[in-house]
Amino acid sequence: MSLPLSAAPERKFGTPLVAFILLVISALFLQSAVGGKQVLLLIVGAALGLTLYHAAFGFTSAWRVFINERRGAGLRAQMVMLAIAVVLFFPALGAGTLFGTPVTGLVAPAGISVVFGAFIFGVGMQMGGGCASGTLFTVGGGNARMLVTLLFFIIGSVVATHHADWWFSLPSFPATSIVKTFGVMPALIMSLALFAVIALVTIKLEKRRHGELEAAATSEHVGLRRFLRGPWPLVWGAITLALLN
Repeated sequence: MSLPLSAAPERKFGTPLVAFILLVISALFLQSAVGGKQVLLLIVGAALGLTLYHAAFGFTSAWRVFINERRGAGLRAQMVMLAIAVVLFFPALGAGTLFGTPVTGLVAPAGISVVFGAFIFGVGMQMGGGCASGTLFTVGGGNARMLVTLLFFIIGSVVATHHADWWFSLPSFPATSIVKTFGVMPALIMSLALFAVIALVTIKLEKRRHGELEAAATSEHVGLRRFLRGPWPLVWGAITLALLN
């Protein structure tokens, strides 16, 4: 995502209502055509989009803003999200089940394909103005310009998928799960320590350049009206994204 990590623009009250009506219609259609599981996935997806949009929560843009401007609020929010995520996920991954359902981590090797793909993705994100989540929620928010980015994001994904076996055959390190290798508690401690170090580094460097940390986003709305119209504090987005995942 490449939107600025600032307050989202003011939105009319009718927009959330229209979006809610469309969501209900889509849920009813999925319930009759496919089943309840797809309805739940639709709700989770809508909630993720709502969170990303109202919190203006950036992933790739947070790193770019920190590198260019030494503003680290977005990175610190990401560290909060990741900290909550590992606390919730690692015990389940260590046990291998969650509420009686088998679970496993998606562990992939890092190698040439990852380095090359990350470089191309970074170039494309800067040129197109958004990564996957940023492109989707800005299109959903009415940004027609991002439809071009979305189109070529889809084209690139299809092309890469067609050649996926070749990319995966390139040299790489073995896939490693720190939960499996070190155990749940050591993996938790290592992860939380890393997140804390990154957050502290952003604080130190931001204060060095600007003298103080950037003020959190404020809103003239409170309660339900702020929930519907935003902007949300970044920490709201971090917590909500972790819980939705």
